[in-house]
Amino acid sequence: MKKCPICNEMNTKQQEYCTNCKALLASRYSNKKRSLLKTLLSPIVLIVVVLVAITSYYLMENKYGRHATTEQFISALIERDQDALHELIVPKDSRISVDGESIQALLTLVEKNPSIVQVIENNLQENTDDGMFSMRVAGKRFGLFSCYTINPAGYILKVKSIGEETVLSIHDTEMGYIKKSKEQAEFGPYMAGIYPIKMTTTLNDESVREEIQANVFGAKQSVHLAFDSIKELAVATNVETDNDLPVVQNDVPKEEPVETVIVKEVIKEVPAGGSNENFIISYSGDVFLDESDLKGLSKDDLRLARNEIYARHGYVFQSKELQNYFGSQSWYEPNPSFDGKMTKWEKHNIELIKSLE
Repeated sequence: MKKCPICNEMNTKQQEYCTNCKALLASRYSNKKRSLLKTLLSPIVLIVVVLVAITSYYLMENKYGRHATTEQFISALIERDQDALHELIVPKDSRISVDGESIQALLTLVEKNPSIVQVIENNLQENTDDGMFSMRVAGKRFGLFSCYTINPAGYILKVKSIGEETVLSIHDTEMGYIKKSKEQAEFGPYMAGIYPIKMTTTLNDESVREEIQANVFGAKQSVHLAFDSIKELAVATNVETDNDLPVVQNDVPKEEPVETVIVKEVIKEVPAGGSNENFIISYSGDVFLDESDLKGLSKDDLRLARNEIYARHGYVFQSKELQNYFGSQSWYEPNPSFDGKMTKWEKHNIELIKSLE
């Protein structure tokens, strides 16, 4: 018996049309053909679904995955795309401000130290948490794909007041206040960058101020700010200062760098007269280094890195090899009048590098 799909009338197997409504009744051959077609289409549909799923996954991974986020961040740094940086940088620590000022400070840092971009990219690719930036999972997209953002390290700025009623500000926006002389205060955390920080304080009932370009980056999460001009003025006006507040003096004995260093392998790679913008450690003249900053450097590299600190001041080397090497660097300008004065961090870095050579 055949059941009419239209009116449900029961008909004999031989009938082609329904007795009641005259509708065409499906034949056994048609049913078999439909069943066979369904059987053939099932695996094809399954394969198409799998291919679509795999393609979608890779498309999403290429757009939102860890590697894609790293590339977007590095490109934004190179292209100085502030809008993209603002979107990509999402601090885990809500105290870290990501605004126009902090992003501009980051871009200034990159502009003055181009090699830092490679350092940042390496840290992100290695998924390390001890760099200036790290990768962080910030939820799921469509419930399936991890969404990544860039997490900035937070740097604490430490300042010891030299005078009374000290006010510190960035771009004329007050960041902190220290009431008494010789008191130390901490501010932050701040994202890596170069910030214009102004100190206004009172020495002998007179208001004085100094603005510095604070280099806020590196392996250490604490940055000590030094306002050398105010320190000099404090000494000149007989204002008492602590022993741990270094003062630049005119009679500081000249420090001679050790320069009996043979670096033939490196000199061969950088011929005299060539142009090379590379630094071994681009920020060794700006912040305190620790051993993690020197990781992976050979003894020859360490020796170059140590003398590189002197070379930034224009020290005139006696060693022929060092003359050739630093003479090939476009940033090196010999300064015969250099008197050997160094900052606290430069002296620290020289001793640290020397201890590992």
